[in-house]
Amino acid sequence: MGTAKRMTRRWKVLLWILGVAVAAIGGLAIAFFLSSPGAIDLPLDVETKEIPRSWIDPDEVAADVDEVGPEDAESSPGPPADGPATPYVSTGKLTMIGDGKPFGEEAYELTISEDRATLYSTGRFWFKVVLATIQVTFEQTFEGDGDLRPVMYVAEFHAPLGFDRSVRATVEDGRVTVEGSDDVEELLIEPENTFTLGTFSTYVLLPRLFALRRDNGSASFEVLVFGGPPSQGSDAESTEDGLPVMTVERTGTASLRAGDVLFDADCYLVSSDLGNSELFARGDEFLAFRAGDGDDSLWVYRSDFFPDGLEVVDLTSLR
Repeated sequence: MGTAKRMTRRWKVLLWILGVAVAAIGGLAIAFFLSSPGAIDLPLDVETKEIPRSWIDPDEVAADVDEVGPEDAESSPGPPADGPATPYVSTGKLTMIGDGKPFGEEAYELTISEDRATLYSTGRFWFKVVLATIQVTFEQTFEGDGDLRPVMYVAEFHAPLGFDRSVRATVEDGRVTVEGSDDVEELLIEPENTFTLGTFSTYVLLPRLFALRRDNGSASFEVLVFGGPPSQGSDAESTEDGLPVMTVERTGTASLRAGDVLFDADCYLVSSDLGNSELFARGDEFLAFRAGDGDDSLWVYRSDFFPDGLEVVDLTSLR
């Protein structure tokens, strides 16, 4: 089963559960409609950005560094250099498309210093249920050290009719304590080799994490899986054999198009038990995530850089 197909089914689990509740109880469609929030403004105000000239023309790198802020100056071609974490700040807005239709948006702010990393995000998912469009809003915070070893993760999901969920995870001495809405769980982990996967904004950590952990062109992590709408599961997920494993491999260069602008990006293959997907970035700067194709496709892209959409034109493998 491909990643997109598994993810699409996960999102549809919520739709199915809410739909059955409406049909079984009767009259709840009106209640859903009244209790689900209308269109909302995300607390983080992320403005639309110009695509850096250095992405389009490598000869413009020096001029770009002089004219743009820290987040764009970090967006150089190729993965970041190995070594101690260097300061990095980025804000972004993600648009999520499944089966060709938008189903969510998320704004984030990422700050990495020599000894601390913080990712804060807020967003919403929406689903069509009978006569109503149901919205799930959320806030999420990840904290780690300067090398992205996890220290703390907190997320809250707000849904109509009491479907709210929350999760808080803290890491100390190789042990993570997960406090969910219903119980408390403890897991043993190796922080050096652990990736915290929450909502889609946590994927923005992968380009930097890959650069810090790569060995012979790839990096593997055990994954603490959080996030997603209520009923998808907001507590950490594990298997009988332990935490799921994710491998990230730099595979080549992608040619991307936004409107009439064409530029290159680093391409990574992200592999796990859920299947394979692709991540696109410029240095530390996450640009997009793609899984599956056709009716089971999942596409997440930076709508602050590409408000009119983004597409993959071509892929070139490393030789």
